[in-house]
Amino acid sequence: MKIQSLYDIEMDIKVNGLKEVTSQNPYKTQNQYNPDGLFSEEIFGQTEDERRYRCGYIKLPIHVFNGEIYKTIISRSGGIIKKMATGDVRCNLVNGVLVADENGQYCGLVDLYKIWDNIDIEKTLSTRKAVNIDILTKCPKRLLFIDKVLVAPPKMRDMGVRNGRQVKSELNTFYMTLLGLKSVTSHTTTTDTYQVYNKYQNAVVAIYEYVNKIFGSKNGFAQKNLLAKTTTFNARNVISAPKYNTDNPRIGLFVTGYPLHSLCSMFNPFIKFQIKQLLSYSNIQQMHPNKEEINPALLDQIYDDKMINDLVNIYMNNPGSRFRILYLDEEKTKPIMFEAFDVKKNERISRPFTLTDLVFIACKRGVVDAGKMAYMVRYPIGDYMGAFFTHIHILSTNTVCDIQFMGELYEDYPVVDLEASHMRVSTMFAETLTPSNSRLKAIGGDYDGDTVKSVGIWSDEANAQAEKLMKSKIYNITTQCTTMFPIEIECLNGLYGLTKDE
Repeated sequence: MKIQSLYDIEMDIKVNGLKEVTSQNPYKTQNQYNPDGLFSEEIFGQTEDERRYRCGYIKLPIHVFNGEIYKTIISRSGGIIKKMATGDVRCNLVNGVLVADENGQYCGLVDLYKIWDNIDIEKTLSTRKAVNIDILTKCPKRLLFIDKVLVAPPKMRDMGVRNGRQVKSELNTFYMTLLGLKSVTSHTTTTDTYQVYNKYQNAVVAIYEYVNKIFGSKNGFAQKNLLAKTTTFNARNVISAPKYNTDNPRIGLFVTGYPLHSLCSMFNPFIKFQIKQLLSYSNIQQMHPNKEEINPALLDQIYDDKMINDLVNIYMNNPGSRFRILYLDEEKTKPIMFEAFDVKKNERISRPFTLTDLVFIACKRGVVDAGKMAYMVRYPIGDYMGAFFTHIHILSTNTVCDIQFMGELYEDYPVVDLEASHMRVSTMFAETLTPSNSRLKAIGGDYDGDTVKSVGIWSDEANAQAEKLMKSKIYNITTQCTTMFPIEIECLNGLYGLTKDE
């Protein structure tokens, strides 16, 4: 079986140049941080970003179990391994098996670390759960045991004041415990050694439990910042294969097809703003052929903010009403007319203006033309490739056309059938999200009903940063200098699309 790698702090220290925290005293003076302490500006930097993201580490005098290993395996099913680690029994090693003996040669974490490679885990461990045995036997010893603990950035564990008294994050308490134990260890008697070593192990486990609670719960940091259920203006979609039965496929590595109703949720304020502009008197006067029918006061009264909000909600939640006609009067006797030119058929289009026309044009102007991008995540996230940034292509009706409208070319414009029944209209629209097939391996997805979550990126600064990250080397090339995106699935899907009967 495949084992998910445990956190490698040695690699983190080497790659990121982390520095060691050696003092449990936060301050050198009243207004100056201790340069060796938990809030050191030399270790964690001085700027806002540095103190939010830069970590340090604490060096332990002994090797203890990785907090996750101890909590999930050793403490639950370690048996004699746990008893020896805590100093409750002395043991001898007999044919690879730990055997309790009052006069045994080994006892405690230090001895356990020394003889670990000689222990037959499968015979010694009290559990027969295959995954536990695999983890303890297949993971490197340097990951199962640690002698360094990562120290989180200061901004994640700020000091504060409550009722006039200074209070510190619980995480700081754990770190101070470890640093305090280091000074105790230097003058510990033989009888107290195991108790002190157990306190090291307990402190490491306490840090693991605290971080796991903060990051791992459904309301934790990771969920809140990686599209948790509590996020607003998001979309959840089933993914499906893009179509390749056209001379100019719109979907690619950096472009994902999004259903129009999903974009209404992801970019809701922008869509409403564009709709308000489209339904303004000046715009209606340009597009409606009979100028005498337009009453600016009545138009503002009909299409107020509440009506615009209702129209967007109708489009999102009532698919059968998406070809609803929009009118200039409350009696619904004067429809807004839509005059356009079908480029492929070389013929003019003249029909009533519908809700689909309104939402599509608003989305085109407010999202695609504005260069806004989306951030897509598929759970569970195996690594950073499970989430990516993408440009947006609008998916509307299953059959599309290219039109010229008000001097602008609209490609892949929805085909509106005013004669279609309510039930049939609800089946005429794309409902699934279509990423490039070459993205599947990176996100660990396939087309058997996998769902993804997406949020729209709103600000210009965020979109510029997303564009930079999307095309960066780390998102496109592996450490072996091969592409992140295999093409075999895309080729097969493309051939299927090209040879499929109409």
